Amino acid sequence: MKLTVALPLLAGASAGKTAFLRRADTATRSLAITGCPGETDFTVTFDKHCDYNNLRDQVYSTKTAACPSTVTNDALMINLLAVPDLDAAKAKVTDLCRTAYANTDENFAFADITKKGTQFDNEYYSGGTYFNYEIQTDDGENELKKDAARIGRVFQDEAQRKVVDLPYYLNSFDPDQDECDINAAYCCWVQDRQAGDNNGNCNTPYESQCIDRDPGDNTNFCYTDHSRSSPASHVDGGYSIFGDVKGNKENIEGSVHCHGFAWAQDDTDVSAIYKGNNLFFVSLYDHMYQRGYVRNAPGAPMCGCAENMAVVTRADCTEIAAAERFTFDYTGGQFSGVLAKVRDLNFNACQGANNRNNDLEAYYERLVNEGKQTQENLNTLRETLVGTAAGKCNQAIVDFLGTKGITRETAGAIAAGGEAMIGAMPMEGEAIDPIYAEEEATSTQNTPGAEMPKVPTTDSGTDTIQGGATVVVEELPEKDDEIEIEVTLEEEDESSLSEEGGPCEIDENCVTGKCLGSQVCGKAKGNDKGDDWDKNEGNGASKPVREPVIGVGVADNKGNGKDRSSSTIWE
Repeated sequence: MKLTVALPLLAGASAGKTAFLRRADTATRSLAITGCPGETDFTVTFDKHCDYNNLRDQVYSTKTAACPSTVTNDALMINLLAVPDLDAAKAKVTDLCRTAYANTDENFAFADITKKGTQFDNEYYSGGTYFNYEIQTDDGENELKKDAARIGRVFQDEAQRKVVDLPYYLNSFDPDQDECDINAAYCCWVQDRQAGDNNGNCNTPYESQCIDRDPGDNTNFCYTDHSRSSPASHVDGGYSIFGDVKGNKENIEGSVHCHGFAWAQDDTDVSAIYKGNNLFFVSLYDHMYQRGYVRNAPGAPMCGCAENMAVVTRADCTEIAAAERFTFDYTGGQFSGVLAKVRDLNFNACQGANNRNNDLEAYYERLVNEGKQTQENLNTLRETLVGTAAGKCNQAIVDFLGTKGITRETAGAIAAGGEAMIGAMPMEGEAIDPIYAEEEATSTQNTPGAEMPKVPTTDSGTDTIQGGATVVVEELPEKDDEIEIEVTLEEEDESSLSEEGGPCEIDENCVTGKCLGSQVCGKAKGNDKGDDWDKNEGNGASKPVREPVIGVGVADNKGNGKDRSSSTIWE
């Protein structure tokens, strides 16, 4: 066996250097360099992040005058780690740091944040639970700061002093049991439930000024592919479109606010270690507890891995700066370490590439520039965060519909028998349903869509039946070429209705509109309000009901019946 000894280099070698002879087995540490750290066991502690440079510098700082000045800091670490070169030394320290984080007691389970169980956490990140649904009343019930008081306490203590895990046990973050594919996640909120915080437009009094109020708008919603995260959204398939391609219009969906974070591929990087802390800060503390931002868009989780979320133009971004303390022991020729303390965590707006700050896509580009992420992953992220330039959102819609077999054809291309194409946004076009097209092509009758049922309409194509009338439909005659509908309008005879105190079976039998359990007509509903009792006196100002626009994708970003994003994609 060859032993390692320290001796001056022989003639012809460079002066001022030290040579080392190693054991043939480099998996076992060589003998210590005379007078240098490693001759005896030692311990080092440093208040910096765990990486090769910080551990190396701290170990080298313990060197005394007895250690030859010709021994460099890298040479000492290579010797202590018993590795053949610098790259191997860095790789081994990364493993040591990974173990140091794994061995720490300074951690906090994400499930202990709400302490309400997995089902509650799953539903919250899907957009449910009373955290999302409730609105404070004028008499102080359902106050967010009280109902979610534990969130504030966790932020002051564990969120800034412990390592919090990312909750891969939740459907929003691991629906396919493969964790987040590209190490990025974000949330999108569509409602504001808290007044007085200078965010969103919820105001007081709550019962009239905080019903279905909007968050601060920072993005455009393009589309939601419901199949991306079915376990979280509870929607098996389909999609919702939030754009008007034919009219070349974007940002028609109303106010939406998106915010996220990303982390490096190296699982010992600060961004990766504290990704669970970042999720807590972004989703529960900063936006829900502090700003009152809640609710998900239909068919998408409220928060989740980027690849499971709705396609939007951009998202804000938070990154973490950590102050840590590590202790490493060198015993018996081996290093062992532990994260001794998380001294403090700061949650900051992301610093992105090209001075684009507070932007998730720009921050991810910075990770690529620093060698912490791949260009391939950045390209994948850009399929979900498509960019804010005019037309980007509608182009994403067109591209997505193309994957479903729905394309646009110009009139000229159709006339010339040309192939389907996706054109520029202003192009007039037609939505082609491939199933309908096949039906037409294979029909034995020489008429478009012969197998499709006809839709009866009036000659003008509009409904001419007035509200409140009774419609009597006669039995339809059987004819080959057309369907005739005979409609008789019968005016309701108000004289047959009972006055207050008269007999009734249902509310509609009474002029007052209220049939009591004793089967006599009671007082008019709400008549204590005066003659205008039938007017809208709900929790908000009366708003006109907008007629729905028929199109390929009609969706409501609140999921509550409020028509905010109905649109014709193209005709």
